[in-house]
Amino acid sequence: MEDLIYALSSPPPPARVVLVRLDGAEAVRCIQSLCIDQSSGEKPILLPRVPQQLNLCWHRSAPATPAVAVQWQRGASWTGNEGVELVLPGATPVVDRFLARLEESGARIATPGEFTRRAFINGRIDLSRAESVAALIEAEDRAEVAAARRVLDGELARHIRSTGSTLLEVLAALEAGLDFSEQEVESPGSEEARQLLEPVLIDLEQLLSRRQGAEVTSGNPRILLWGRPNAGKSSLLNALTGDSLAIVDSGAGTTTDAVIGTIEGPTSSVEVVDLPGNRQSAGEEVVGEVELRALERARTMIGGDDPVLWVIDASRQRREIVEELENIPVERQQRLKPVLTQCDRPGCVEEVGLPAAMRVSAVTGDGIEQLRQELLEWGRCSPAQQRGDELRFSERQWQLISRCRERLTVAIQQADAGPELLVEDLKDALTCLEEVTGESTPEDVLDLIFSRFCLGK
Repeated sequence: MEDLIYALSSPPPPARVVLVRLDGAEAVRCIQSLCIDQSSGEKPILLPRVPQQLNLCWHRSAPATPAVAVQWQRGASWTGNEGVELVLPGATPVVDRFLARLEESGARIATPGEFTRRAFINGRIDLSRAESVAALIEAEDRAEVAAARRVLDGELARHIRSTGSTLLEVLAALEAGLDFSEQEVESPGSEEARQLLEPVLIDLEQLLSRRQGAEVTSGNPRILLWGRPNAGKSSLLNALTGDSLAIVDSGAGTTTDAVIGTIEGPTSSVEVVDLPGNRQSAGEEVVGEVELRALERARTMIGGDDPVLWVIDASRQRREIVEELENIPVERQQRLKPVLTQCDRPGCVEEVGLPAAMRVSAVTGDGIEQLRQELLEWGRCSPAQQRGDELRFSERQWQLISRCRERLTVAIQQADAGPELLVEDLKDALTCLEEVTGESTPEDVLDLIFSRFCLGK
């Protein structure tokens, strides 16, 4: 019989409300012993999966406080055990004393990751999905959440099961040929084994290519604001984000480092980066070491694969704009979108040879909302968004899948050495996959994995 454990599964008090989870045998009985039914004054009867308001006796000498409880029957909860989730007022004295009463009733505080570990042990989730719970908690943006969520929903496990199933079939055929050679059961030949294993290797390569790289600091789509000094980039950033993120001044060169803001849409967001003005394209002298370093960093970012919003002061001469466009590398022009700013000013150029250029004004707001929607849509097709479609592997998962690929590569290359060696290579590859899903993961490895979780998960 599993221990009765509890944990605070929401931010600690003080708070308006907090969530306490209980898991294990007698969880319902424990809560019933600490509550009084509102109508009858007796111990309440908790119905499965039905929120029920209760009077919680959090202190022996204090009035009861209202709380809401949901019972989970064995086999229906996240962990597979009997459980109760309780929402109660988040006052520190109430929460502290209630948790103490749980201890007095025989419950103990959960160790880090113990709820998720119980779900794994009870077969509710495999180890890859269990690890994704920690990744989901640590996610810092929507793309990281999405990448972790795909693993939690079982996408990685499905790939692993499919690959493992194919390896197992080939392994079984090879071993049958070795074990029953006297009965004329033939193993697959080296060429046939290669034909069976090469598609598996390709699938593994594709799976590894979907890993959300550790070098990606933000999975959000990112768009760079680039142009000459005083083109209106900072004002545009503030207008697009609705926040005063960048300093705006009539003098050129107020932005000496990248300023980052976020455009929030109903279902997506895009990161917008205001880069220092390109003085050298304007024929101006760079002033000081700081500005030189800032421009070098800006060029590095521009040289990447992010889309670029080319910000153009609409009061400039048409000839100057055309010359600047001609000096932009062709490969950058393919990921560049022009926008004419400060169109509220008199004397703005009417036609600049850029039919796709939008015209906006940060002062009057003209065109800002349309540009905001276009940037959100543009961001969905950006390389950063494609990174957000990846799977968030843990380092352990990455190493195991990579090792499986290596053993499979060796097996294919050395298939001519005979079925005995091929069997050993495939067994090693299969063991790696089983460790990803937890089918053959050592206990000490499980201890290490779940020790990294926070309490209540």
